[in-house]
Amino acid sequence: MTTPGVDFFRVDRSAATARVLITGGVLVTCGALAVGAHLVRRLPDDVSRLVSLIGAAAVVGGLVLAFGTLAMMMFENIYLAIRDDGLLVHEDGKETTIAWEELSAVVVDAPKGLVALHRQDKETLRWHAGKTAKLVAARIEEAKRKAAHGLLRTGSTSPTSARS
Repeated sequence: MTTPGVDFFRVDRSAATARVLITGGVLVTCGALAVGAHLVRRLPDDVSRLVSLIGAAAVVGGLVLAFGTLAMMMFENIYLAIRDDGLLVHEDGKETTIAWEELSAVVVDAPKGLVALHRQDKETLRWHAGKTAKLVAARIEEAKRKAAHGLLRTGSTSPTSARS
């Protein structure tokens, strides 16, 4: 059985996710401290209610932000696969296959972290690769060169083809 791909890339969003999770944690912590503030220090009733209400809103907002971020991270399904026959770009259920003959150029926009896949007679496809945009573009170009010379094969064969 042949391997379905030569190389596989998924975007690393851990830094952005960590920032949002830390923000959510800070909101929950500060909100919980604000809710309990009137228990430690004697505050006027109207100020105590306001501080508790703001603290509760911060706790709820922090929890929604943190769990929403985790849910979005879990449901994100975006990847680029380099295969024998071309590229497979998968973005949340939408798959685009680009044959090697169809791929005319690979352009990197490093500041934005984008890899632009220029296709013949079709719209340019942009894939967000993050910090590894240059590496992904180099791997795509290398695979295209190898495929042009027939060198891009996975090397594994099925048991039935090995016998014949």
